[in-house]
Amino acid sequence: MAMSERAPTTYVSIDADALAHNTRRVLARITGGARLMAVVKANAYGHGLVPAARVFLDAGASWLGVSSVAEGVALREAGVTAPMLVFMPAGPGECAALVEHALTATVACTRHVTWLHEAAETVGKTAQGQVFVDTGLSRMPADERAIDVIDAATGVGITVTGLYAHYGPPGSGALADGLDLFRSGVSARMFGALAEDLRVAADRRDLLVHCAASALLLDEPKTHLDMVRVGTLLYGQYPAHAKARDLDLREAFELRSRIVHIGTVGVGGKIGYGGEFRTRRETRLGTIPVGYAHGLGMTPLSVASRPATAIKGKLARVAGAWGRARHLPTVRIGGREAPIIGRIAMDHCTVDLTDLPEVALGDEVVLPARRVAVSPDIPRIYHRREE
Repeated sequence: MAMSERAPTTYVSIDADALAHNTRRVLARITGGARLMAVVKANAYGHGLVPAARVFLDAGASWLGVSSVAEGVALREAGVTAPMLVFMPAGPGECAALVEHALTATVACTRHVTWLHEAAETVGKTAQGQVFVDTGLSRMPADERAIDVIDAATGVGITVTGLYAHYGPPGSGALADGLDLFRSGVSARMFGALAEDLRVAADRRDLLVHCAASALLLDEPKTHLDMVRVGTLLYGQYPAHAKARDLDLREAFELRSRIVHIGTVGVGGKIGYGGEFRTRRETRLGTIPVGYAHGLGMTPLSVASRPATAIKGKLARVAGAWGRARHLPTVRIGGREAPIIGRIAMDHCTVDLTDLPEVALGDEVVLPARRVAVSPDIPRIYHRREE
């Protein structure tokens, strides 16, 4: 592909049709008339906050889920008017912006109620919130009864619109952890019963109740309740612990750049910092202006600490010392693969082009990347598939 003078050298290509397709597939899986909350936290899993949100809403999502007040404000300022739940409780310095922009707060204790009420009094608008109920994951453990939090919120004029919980993969802690090992979804169904009791106790049949994210959406239809919160599936991937994998999802994300230099080194050349790759033949090298500052090669601590990851890294270093590309990550150029050799630097990486003599300066490259880790400073360019 010839280099365009107007296109950025490095950008993320987003297939808007793939995102819309995934949304429709998810909606078709939802049971009992439950609504879809499209989760767009972390810059929409790296896909671009505002454009991704618009695609999901146009495809049928009813709510949006964000992590922070700042994400919610950015969407409001872009003209997005859909109901929006902020998953992380807002601090006292954020509550005014939350109320001003009609975002729905997560409320997990009466202290959160106080902060919201004070902000609502200052702003002169009614605050909205949903009460989070811890069910064993213990990321926000409860020291107060949910009914007391609901009563405290309604007592000071906060509009409580729902109750929700969150479940992680097996072993994360749940209402009935042991039973879940033998029959998945038991804890989530127990939450549904608990929430129904809370609705009766609060005399609030209108409260939205939700606990299912991507895995429960797929595997446990009885947990869909009033709404499901879906992130991973919308972006074309399955949760690692999901059993059902039959949605015909489409990948939407590609990190792209171009080769900005091509040169040759002889036998025994050491490539990159530390000389971790040593050439066994005359080697044609291409330089790509993408490095770890852009998110390339960044591995989350939760993944890096796994034995399998450590073993794979060791194998890659040993292979590199002997000039072999096995176990190394690869890029795609014109449908063919080329290995990234040598240590990834802050702002660039090097690929072995020896077996791809047709590749030329300026050719486009598709790089492997963890979507959320890719720098938000890299432009996200949305496109529709050519018919």
